[in-house]
Amino acid sequence: MVVAARFAFEQVRLHRLQVSIVPRNMASRRVVEKLGMRCEGLAERYLEIDGVWEDHLRYAITVEEWRAAEPDLTALWLG
Repeated sequence: MVVAARFAFEQVRLHRLQVSIVPRNMASRRVVEKLGMRCEGLAERYLEIDGVWEDHLRYAITVEEWRAAEPDLTALWLG
């Protein structure tokens, strides 16, 4: 994940990464939180999955937040 974020911010030069996760998907939530993404809130009935409109939690990180945290995140993820 940290490699993908590094590519997005350093090569593609995105200003912000955002992901939406079904609240019950705890594994995905732990991954993005470990990456330093912050929860911005709940998007109700955000996406239809198998005929059911599912709420999603919205997580994001900006390039400024990434730059501040990148050395620690790289060490944590890549050793």
